[in-house]
Amino acid sequence: MPTEPSNLYRVSRGLLLLAIVCCDSRDFIAAHQSATAPEEAIGRAAANESKLKAAERDFFYRQEILVQTFGEANSVSMQLHRVSEMTYDGAGNRTEKIISYPPSPLSVPLGVLQPDFKSLLGVDQFFLSAEPLASYSIKFASRQKIDELNTYVFDLEPLEQKNTPKREKGDHLFKGKVWIDDQDFQIVKLEGKAVTAKDESHRFPKFECYRENVESGVWLPTLVYARDVLDLKRVDLPIKIEIKYTGYKRIKPRK
Repeated sequence: MPTEPSNLYRVSRGLLLLAIVCCDSRDFIAAHQSATAPEEAIGRAAANESKLKAAERDFFYRQEILVQTFGEANSVSMQLHRVSEMTYDGAGNRTEKIISYPPSPLSVPLGVLQPDFKSLLGVDQFFLSAEPLASYSIKFASRQKIDELNTYVFDLEPLEQKNTPKREKGDHLFKGKVWIDDQDFQIVKLEGKAVTAKDESHRFPKFECYRENVESGVWLPTLVYARDVLDLKRVDLPIKIEIKYTGYKRIKPRK
């Protein structure tokens, strides 16, 4: 029957076109993934960190900090809870408005009167800018998908240096991993801890920090979580830290 060869031809031709499309798609994805080398990705992310640090000051947001220590049977022994809003006053000065901050006995053992990301975790929120990059040994670990994001994963470890670059008070180097998205080339996740000297009294927990796309091309922290045991001089202190950043709203125009 004449219809059978005709149908067979159409099916075969359709399968051939499908195979070509699939091959082209795989080639396109592979080309896209290899278009930016890991070395370039970490360099672009470091350049973006300085921009993000400046951009953060242009936003209103609420910051909620919860710090808890634990005693017997994993019960909460002490707690610090602080809620504030980052905004601008009438004169245009950046200011922090305290919403709630009950007195807490934790301020003394932590050595922190005004708790924030840096004082609790030992590193700046945007620590991996271009200048400090030279202080790290950086190794590309893998490519990994986080939700809908395709990311580069890097292992960071401080280099041993005879002449350590001068840092601001409270700043420490970081040891851990960073995840960088392959579109905006910004850090979307951190996991690790601040590195302290042996003779230093402060100790900091291992933490995870997640950032979200609050505006096109702007990824800012939304959640920080730590659960660890701090090795203090006189006691081991089980601790949990949770910081939430919500309600991001741009106040100053984008430059």
